[in-house]
Amino acid sequence: MQDGAKKPVSVRSSERVAWSGIILYIVLTFAISWGFWLSLRAVGVPFFIRTAVGMFGPALSALLVRLVRREGFDDAALRLVAKGRLGAGWMYLAAYVTIPLLIFAGMGIALLTTYQHWNLAAYVQTQAQAIASGGQPLPWGLSAEQFALISVIADVALVFTLLIPLNAIFAFGEEFGWRSYLLPRLSPLGGVTAAIITGVIWGLWHAPLILLDGYDYPGHPVSGVGMMVIFTTATGVIFAWLRFRSGSVWPSTLAHAALNAQAPAAWLFLSPGDSLIRPFNGILGLIPMIALALWLAATKRVTPDTSQQAE
Repeated sequence: MQDGAKKPVSVRSSERVAWSGIILYIVLTFAISWGFWLSLRAVGVPFFIRTAVGMFGPALSALLVRLVRREGFDDAALRLVAKGRLGAGWMYLAAYVTIPLLIFAGMGIALLTTYQHWNLAAYVQTQAQAIASGGQPLPWGLSAEQFALISVIADVALVFTLLIPLNAIFAFGEEFGWRSYLLPRLSPLGGVTAAIITGVIWGLWHAPLILLDGYDYPGHPVSGVGMMVIFTTATGVIFAWLRFRSGSVWPSTLAHAALNAQAPAAWLFLSPGDSLIRPFNGILGLIPMIALALWLAATKRVTPDTSQQAE
């Protein structure tokens, strides 16, 4: 490529939205993921396994659409950091730090409003009772309570370390579709608009899991779908910021993986609450996420950057 020639790094150069490719992608994504979830559920496959399999639907459909339409992979944003993005590497730190801060902020709101209270001691005691009931000798002469506390500390350490790359495998199954394919193709509509549309579609994609299995919102099959759409829309704006700012799909993949790994802490360490209200993805947990999404949108940080150059 000649010096001075212009070529966007990760946002498609055309100002027109290629709706035919987008519609094909959405149809395939829903068909593949919902097909996996419904068929595997019908034959009794455990929830965790069929959910994980269906998470690769967005990536598989993006791959198929790229191949069928001969779109190639130049705009797939698979570089760790797009060339010319000065300081974009910091977005990995932002992805790693932002998610737990948002989760803890939601937990803080739940505590300040007294809707929930700190429940760690009760949780450790429950774990200790389960360990004691097993009747197995414990190492180093530890009591069941001591062993349970060590186990909880180890679990917390894992969600900030090893569980993130493990979850990243499955998160990439979504991000290669949502933020590597769909978001950039909607970007001529504007970064925020593209992020919102992607977030709504992403939320509706979860519908079978919520309606049939009570995923994340047990007891609220219909309103749970609506709450999931709000959650994925707010989260989608944050992930779009990471994607556009870095020029790479990997920061949003990291954030997605961190969210999946760390979010259950809000359920384990706080007293029980209604799934529509409690953190991390009930109303109280959504307050800091929506606030950050609104701030990113208002300060024009969710903007596709076509000024950077590729080789």
